[in-house]
Amino acid sequence: MAKYGNGTNYAKTLDPTGANQADPGVLTGKVRVMQDTATISASSVLKSNDYIIVGDKIPTGAQVLSVIVASTTTALSTNNAIVVGDEGDDDRYIASIQLTTSAVQVGPTNVAGCNYVVTGITDNYIRVKGATNPSIISTGAIKVTVLYSVE
Repeated sequence: MAKYGNGTNYAKTLDPTGANQADPGVLTGKVRVMQDTATISASSVLKSNDYIIVGDKIPTGAQVLSVIVASTTTALSTNNAIVVGDEGDDDRYIASIQLTTSAVQVGPTNVAGCNYVVTGITDNYIRVKGATNPSIISTGAIKVTVLYSVE
């Protein structure tokens, strides 16, 4: 088996001079964890295009590594989907997933969200949103874990 090539950041470590520096948040960054739980009740269902902001503000320049969603909710309709993103792109991290009482989804499931660098314009807060019409979800919790890298 022959070596095919080098990853971009590995190549930079071989010759770390001038502008040829790897971003420290990418190569030796610190991983931070943000967790939150949103409880949906029968008296206030999560409908399509409703959203919940979870966690805290993600620092500008941080790279989102992973978003994990676990659900104990009950669907009130057959189309009980959510998306996970931010104000700038409502499904940046996780495209439409069905919620059930035992659903766990690990993302990003969209290429645009893979190692996404937060710009600080419309993307500092993670949002869980009802995906389709009708999307009616009631009674239970949506647990969200976000892993991101900062220096």
